[in-house]
Amino acid sequence: MKTLLIRLIERYNLWQVMRYGFVGLFVASCHAATALLLHRHFHIDPTISNFSGFIVGAVLSYLGSYYFTFKSTQGHKRSLPRFALVWLIGIVINVGLFKTLLNAFEVPFALNVFIAIALTPIAQYLMLHFWAFKNVDE
Repeated sequence: MKTLLIRLIERYNLWQVMRYGFVGLFVASCHAATALLLHRHFHIDPTISNFSGFIVGAVLSYLGSYYFTFKSTQGHKRSLPRFALVWLIGIVINVGLFKTLLNAFEVPFALNVFIAIALTPIAQYLMLHFWAFKNVDE
C-alpha cells in the first residue's frame, strides 16, 4: 500500500519537479564553474567568461530538461525551438520583474534578486511542462 506522501508526489508530478530542481542546481553549478575556470585559470575577460558559462548552462539545461526532467519523446526539431523561446521569455520575466520591483515598489536589491530567482524558474517550468515538452498525444 502506497503511503500518502508517495500518492501526493505521484498525483502532482513532484518527481518531475524534483528532477527539474536537480537539473537547475547542476546547470547553475556548471555555469559558475565554467565562468570561474575561464576567468581565473585562462585569464579570459570576465564578461566573456560569464557568457561562456551561460551558454554551457543553456545547453546543459536543454539536454537535462529533454532527457531527464521531462523525458521527451517529441524530437529535438520540435523541442529545441520551444525550449529556446521559453528560455528567452524567462530572461524577459527575470529582468522585467526585477526592474518593476526595483523601480515601482523600491524592493531592496537582495530581496529583489531572491524574488526574481525564485519566480523565474517556476514560470519556466510551467511553460516547459505544459508547452515545450508536452507530449502531442496528451
